Amino acid sequence: MGSRTTSPATPEIPTLTQLARRVHAKADESRLRVNLKQLYILRELRDTGSLPQNSICIMMRTTANTVVAWLNELEAEGFVERVRDPDDRRKHNVALTRTGLDVLENAERYLFHVEEEVLSPLTPEERTQLRKLVAKALV
Repeated sequence: MGSRTTSPATPEIPTLTQLARRVHAKADESRLRVNLKQLYILRELRDTGSLPQNSICIMMRTTANTVVAWLNELEAEGFVERVRDPDDRRKHNVALTRTGLDVLENAERYLFHVEEEVLSPLTPEERTQLRKLVAKALV
């Protein structure tokens, strides 16, 4: 596929969607042991500590039912555990387990290889810039 240029007036959402599809096609979930959305949850749990289940809904911008389904799968595999909030027994906090941390670390090592392949046309500086811009856009 040749290089493509766009005018400043061309929306980039279709292009970003194609990049996301390329990543999904290369990121073999059987090697990851989780899907990419669940991986994001595991990463956030590692980086922030335990989280209330409703905070995960907000973070993932999805419904409680969807998050419960993801967490049920993660918990069944032993990657997370849900415990009742000691201050409000109606709520659950979600924490990463040692097994979940191991899965996350292995998945991240694998995804570095996927990223290397998908982003190979970019220089290291461009990759750094891309990471910063994506992080900024997701705020």
